[in-house]
Amino acid sequence: MKNLLLFNDFSSEAEHAAELALLLAGKTNVNLYVWNTIEYNAVPAPQPVMAGADGHIPTIHIDKNNLIEKLESKLAGQTDLRPAVHFVEGVEYLTDNVLSVVKNHDVGLLIRGIAEDKEKKGHIEANILKSATKSGCPVLLVPKAISYKMFEKLVYITDLRFCRHDIVTFLTQLARAIDAGVLIANISEKGIPLMEESYAASVFEDAILDASNRDHIYFSNIKERNIPNAIDILVNEMNNDLLVMVNNKFHFNELLGHDSPYAIPENIRVPLLVFPS
Repeated sequence: MKNLLLFNDFSSEAEHAAELALLLAGKTNVNLYVWNTIEYNAVPAPQPVMAGADGHIPTIHIDKNNLIEKLESKLAGQTDLRPAVHFVEGVEYLTDNVLSVVKNHDVGLLIRGIAEDKEKKGHIEANILKSATKSGCPVLLVPKAISYKMFEKLVYITDLRFCRHDIVTFLTQLARAIDAGVLIANISEKGIPLMEESYAASVFEDAILDASNRDHIYFSNIKERNIPNAIDILVNEMNNDLLVMVNNKFHFNELLGHDSPYAIPENIRVPLLVFPS
């Protein structure tokens, strides 16, 4: 596994994403890089402190990285994990700068919280998908409502005929590091015939399984052609806790919409791992 890069805008969504990012970095034994995406002077100011009896007003030092330090302390108190955390300094947060940061810090996964306010509930910030495309890294989108725990059951939604080996390899490495299982859910693309059960099983056995992933990769041939319905079952009835999709491919757009801004439906309350197309 390569290092993680967290985008931090000091929001409550970013705090929740940071909490999960620290846990994931600790479990996978990689470095976590934090990129503060707004200027420090945009961080909400602290409440004023009253002067003491002698009229002296104490000096308050607010460190913009206090959030991460607080979450590091919480993680250390709950587990024996102490991931190495570094901050991206001196680089303006622009989509065009993401690739150089990824290369300089050997990053393999981007992490960002999902907007949860009423007007933008579930919306995926457009820049993060552009950042994933330009850097070649997948992005983990973390909803604020999820429980704080490590993934146990990952599900990759794909048409088996177009299943990407690089994604299977990434998910196998992640599953091995966190002791999870990966379900390859075959849902035929629109306009393409369904795969018969025996044929789908043979394709999975011949094209996907090998000695490196056999202990972690599983398969299900989904007959439901309605993508939102199928994913609702996979997430909410089969209890998969990480949803994996490819940006702007059929299954992605059928669930999240065909035009930006994309929005995650309210019934999908798990993190979404999006790979660049």
